Amino acid sequence: MNIKTDFLNALVSRPRLSPGQNPEDFLGCIVSFPKEDGSPLLHLLSFGNIKASAPWSFDISSLDCCLFLYTKSGCGKLTVNSQVYTLGESSLLFFDCRQRFRFDIAVSPWEYQLLLFCGASLTYYCSLLPQTQVPLIQLPPYSELATCMKNIAVRAQIPGTCSRLIISDLLNRMVTEYLTGILNPDASLSQIPAHVRKMKEMFDERFQDLYTLDGLEEHFGISKYRLCREFSHTYQAPPLQYLNRKRIDHAAGLLTSTNLLIHEIGSMVGIDNTNHFINLFKKYRGVTPLEYRQRMTH
Repeated sequence: MNIKTDFLNALVSRPRLSPGQNPEDFLGCIVSFPKEDGSPLLHLLSFGNIKASAPWSFDISSLDCCLFLYTKSGCGKLTVNSQVYTLGESSLLFFDCRQRFRFDIAVSPWEYQLLLFCGASLTYYCSLLPQTQVPLIQLPPYSELATCMKNIAVRAQIPGTCSRLIISDLLNRMVTEYLTGILNPDASLSQIPAHVRKMKEMFDERFQDLYTLDGLEEHFGISKYRLCREFSHTYQAPPLQYLNRKRIDHAAGLLTSTNLLIHEIGSMVGIDNTNHFINLFKKYRGVTPLEYRQRMTH
């Protein structure tokens, strides 16, 4: 397939772009590959590390491919079936492009890594995705998925059959890793200490409660230094940082789905000090809660 031609033909309307930007800039570097009927390979169509400034808006009818999109900084938003998904920092999106979708910038500049790819096996892979929502995962910078993305970008610049085979293998590994995490998120629970699992459950289910490291140490009867070390090793963030991110993620949802006041949302997620809530929200999302609400709902 000619991804540039297909992409331009799939645009529902003219993209809203900053001066000097072209619609095809969304694709990054386009990769050409020979047509191979019956090939079982996944083929890379384009890749890139893209830094876009607002306005940056694309409404696309459909494309016969899938994409991985990893947000490095800033924030984007994806609209599918009237639902809006926040593409925040360190989030990884695996998306079936064979449907209408829209990308916009929520926090500018938005820097992201993109892989567009196609292949016969994608029909089966995409059938495993949830049908009612678009799943996102938080990706630590040194995870295997992040490493695969970097390796694909390097290999894509080396022509030849070996590169196509290696890229296909890396893409298959990425899709498998992503889907395994979505379908069976507790697959490796047996390797996680029970107190670490319990602490995460507390944060996930009762994030609005008050927590301190001293309180956690007393609750579990384990040194707070050990708790921090083991939790960070397992979830790539210290306990209270993980908790704050959970609170801010929930607050972001309330900002776009309710008319609650800023201080009310702060209290609902466990942050009663409004100034602290605003500062913490800006730290993780790059904008204040009010700015976030305005950008995501207009």
